[in-house]
Amino acid sequence: MKEGKSDLWNIISLLKKVIFGSFVIIIGIVAMFLFYLTKKDDSAITTIDTNGVYNLVNSENGEIIATDLTQEDINKIMEIINGEN
Repeated sequence: MKEGKSDLWNIISLLKKVIFGSFVIIIGIVAMFLFYLTKKDDSAITTIDTNGVYNLVNSENGEIIATDLTQEDINKIMEIINGEN
């Protein structure tokens, strides 16, 4: 009977270790996921140097309507859009 109790305690001890290990792994996965969500992704940020030449792009499909527009052309377009003749 003494040996049966020892086997039971071994099983309980093993179950405690498995439950604790699973808990630690779950906490680790959640922490890594939160770190992934909060880290700053500098690789997705790009900078473009502009030289005063603009393109008119259709906002629905992304097709370029007109290229090499100057600041004066942009001002004329904005006047027409705003109704300032």
